[in-house]
Amino acid sequence: MHRVLTIAVLFTLTIFPSWSSAEETGRKSPQATITVYNDAAIPPTVLQRAEQRAESIFARASFEVVWVNCPQARSEDARVCNRIDQPGYLTLRIIPDATGSVSDVALGVAFLSHDGAGRYCDVFWKRAEHLRAMSNLDLGGVLGSVMAHEIGHLLLGSNAHSVSGIMRAHWEGDELRRIAMGNLWFVPQQANLMRGKARRLESADQSMERKSPTSSKYETSDLSGAQTP
Repeated sequence: MHRVLTIAVLFTLTIFPSWSSAEETGRKSPQATITVYNDAAIPPTVLQRAEQRAESIFARASFEVVWVNCPQARSEDARVCNRIDQPGYLTLRIIPDATGSVSDVALGVAFLSHDGAGRYCDVFWKRAEHLRAMSNLDLGGVLGSVMAHEIGHLLLGSNAHSVSGIMRAHWEGDELRRIAMGNLWFVPQQANLMRGKARRLESADQSMERKSPTSSKYETSDLSGAQTP
C-alpha cells in the first residue's frame, strides 16, 4: 500500500498550536535511526541542509532522528546500513524520479503493509526541484520537509494524512509559506503517536538483543531495492 504526498498551489490559512517538549516534561526524546540512500546523487550540501530541516521538524515534536548516509557512511556507522530489519531503523531513498505507478504530482511515497507497518520510503528528487523552482523556496528546505513527511508515514502508519501541518496530503499556499519560514510541523496528536511508536520499537529492539546475547549485533541485508510489502 502506498502513501503519497502531493502538491497543489492554492492558498489557505492554518493556525498551528504549540506543545511542550519532552525535555520540559522530564522525559527523554525517543529516537529513530534513518539510513539514507542518495540514489539521485544530489549535492552533499543540499542533502545536509535537507537532513537538518527534517531533523528540526522532528525535534519540534520532541523526537530525535539519527542520519546514517549509506553506503558512504563512516566506518563506525557503516554496519548500521545493514541493520534495516531491526526495530527503530528506517530507510529513505532519494531517487531521481517517480515510477510509473505513482501519481503525477506526488513528491514521495511510503511503502506500508495493510496493517500500516513500514520501514521504507522514497523521495522524488526531480519533483522536489520542480517545486522549488515553482515556489522559489530553498531546495534543502523543500527536500527536508518531504523527507519528514514520508518518514512520518512510516512512524504514523496508515491514514496519517491530516487537515493541517506537515502531514497534509496536498501542500498549498500556507504550507509553502511555512516551509519558507521553517515552521511546517507535525501537529501535537501526531507527535504523541510517533513518540509512542518509537518507544515501543525501542523496547522491542532491547528485547531482541537480550534474547540473542551471543549473536552478532548487526545483520546483513540486501538493499538492492525496496519492495512494497
